[in-house]
Amino acid sequence: MRVMKRECQNSSILYKFPESAAYGRVLPKSKIYENASPGSKVKEFFVREVEKIIWSYKLSPETINLPAKGSVREIQVITIILKTGTLKLEVLHAIDKAVASQIIFVLSYKSKLRYVLTYKRPSESNKNKSVQSDYFETSWMPENAECVDLPVVLDMQSLYQSLLKNIISLPSLKNETIDELVNQMDKLKSKEREAARLEARLKNEKQFNRKVEINTELQNITKEITALKR
Repeated sequence: MRVMKRECQNSSILYKFPESAAYGRVLPKSKIYENASPGSKVKEFFVREVEKIIWSYKLSPETINLPAKGSVREIQVITIILKTGTLKLEVLHAIDKAVASQIIFVLSYKSKLRYVLTYKRPSESNKNKSVQSDYFETSWMPENAECVDLPVVLDMQSLYQSLLKNIISLPSLKNETIDELVNQMDKLKSKEREAARLEARLKNEKQFNRKVEINTELQNITKEITALKR
């Protein structure tokens, strides 16, 4: 179970979501349980870490005057008010499972905000199911920081992809598709987790020969991480 707390290196900005898209309704945890069927452990995370969930905005053709395109019909902005400064990713997975459309999560804790987003799209093998990338997050920002307007785009899919690119900490290469960028970032995060596990093993290993082997493996992974960061 991974805890989302690591600070990202991307530049972070707060968005000014249009008032025309304001929804402002509390999303009961019971509704999420009903639609996502989380296990008892995940429900414990909701109780222990989540104070309140607010469905803040509905970005749609009707509310922001952008046509739907591809699989992106609407983008929901859901604010999660935290009891602590960390959140288990299983909580986000449960909400993403309960809500079919794409979601921008806004985490709120002690007058600070951060965005969290996964690349959510239809499965190639089953169009009735969605698949997700890893979760990408910004650093924490003061909630009273200056806001900027949403990106100027032509349709809902372009808006979603633009928001993703702004949150992902890797620079997008020329002519690189969003799928390629997300795949690169997923590889990077996987290698970073692998490096963290090796560092923990190295710290706890007592035998010198094993420490040398683990350190060599860690150095190789570190080189791969550097290459993936471009």
